[in-house]
Amino acid sequence: MNYRGYAIPDVVRQFFLSGYPDMHTIHDNIVVAENAGYKVLTTYVLPKEAWVQGYYDILGPRAKALADHPDPSVRDFALETIKEIDIFECSEDSYGYVFYVIQRI
Repeated sequence: MNYRGYAIPDVVRQFFLSGYPDMHTIHDNIVVAENAGYKVLTTYVLPKEAWVQGYYDILGPRAKALADHPDPSVRDFALETIKEIDIFECSEDSYGYVFYVIQRI
């Protein structure tokens, strides 16, 4: 499995299999849409900068500040967020957010 021609590192694949098991490739999602009676007019991949600027660069320090929180649910959420950011940083552009413009046929 790959995304936009990039091989998916094992650590990334394992992270998403455990946390997001319904995540699929662009091609697989297009097939699902077409089988459901839609025509895919176009797709748009959110640029990497959209993940970093204004999101991970703000979220990361906030999560790290909560990593030692006394409430286990807050602490666990913070640690999972830190893990997600670490995964993104080593992902080698192997995944991203994709928007699909579809039309019912």
